[in-house]
Formats: sequence, structure tokens, C-alpha cells
Amino acid sequence: MSEWRDAEEVPLPIPAQLPAREEVEFNRTGLWLTLSRGGRRQRTQVIQYRNLPDGTRAILTIVDRPTPSINMVWVAWDPDRMSLEYTSREVLATAEAELREGDARTIDTGEMLDCFTGDHTAYWPHRDVEVRVGGLWRPGRLRCLYRGPRGRAVALVMTSLYEPDWGAWVAFKRMYRWDPAAIRPAGPPDRRR
Repeated sequence: MSEWRDAEEVPLPIPAQLPAREEVEFNRTGLWLTLSRGGRRQRTQVIQYRNLPDGTRAILTIVDRPTPSINMVWVAWDPDRMSLEYTSREVLATAEAELREGDARTIDTGEMLDCFTGDHTAYWPHRDVEVRVGGLWRPGRLRCLYRGPRGRAVALVMTSLYEPDWGAWVAFKRMYRWDPAAIRPAGPPDRRR
């Protein structure tokens, strides 16, 4: 993303009230949108999205700028002006659809709970890493490493994966089993330690 220009509104009818909970995209996927409005960036939940006849995609979201009120608005999806992030672990990226030998392994809910009661290291804002997903090394941001007994650990990583459906790189929040063969520091091989 080269610059943060303001999002363009799409002239679609705005619902009089929020859609029912099960119709809200965020509740199903944990999809967040970061955009610029009134010259300032904001992160907001995706309520709904729809493909338009002209081939573009419109996203219904709540914005609170430029005025300090909360408004629903349809904006035109533009990967050069915006970014997307999935916080739900249930939503698989296209690259994750087929697990390959050597890929980082995500943990299931309730798995490795002993790692979350022990020592941990938080990286603020993050440490750049590469994560093996779909048989390839992908960019990621290590946020925290939770350590458990017997050298086991869980890494909280934001992994950037290309999503053809969105035509953009999308960030996915993942909890991976710590494995130096599948998660490594970013940079040239001679700088990795």
C-alpha cells in the first residue's frame, strides 16, 4: 500500500439499522478493514460486502470520521488504499487449504493450553518473521511467544497471504506450534539467527 488516500463511498442504500447478527460478516469471519477517512486511518469491522455488476466490490462498514459520530457507509474496496485482516482462526486462506510437508501447524482450540500458563515473550509492536504456509515462505509478524513445559511453545503470528478473491494480501491472525523449521526470522539467510 503506497499511500492512505480517503476511501471512496459507493452510492448504495444504507440499512436503517444494523443487519441481524448472523448476517454481519465480522461475526462470521472476524474480518477487519483499515481505511482512511477524513485524512485519518481507522480500523473497523466489515459488516457486509457485495460484488457489484461493474466487477468492483463494495464493503459496508461503520466509520467515525471525519465527524465524531458513528455512521454506516458503503465503500469501494481498493487494495491500494485499504488493508484487510482476518482475526478468526476458522477462516482458512487459499494458501492454507492444502497442508504441505514443512508448513507451520496451527493449534486447535483447547490444544497446548499449558503453554499459556507459563512464561511468555511479547514483541512490541512485532518481530518480522517468515512462516512456511502452502509450501512457501510468507511474510509474518510475531507478536508473542507463549512457552510451556518440555520446550513446547505457541507463537502468535500475523501472517500475510495473498487472497485471489480479494485481489490483495490479507493478514491472518494465527496461533502456530513453535517450530524453527517452519517459522524463522525475516531477512537474508546470513542475517537469520
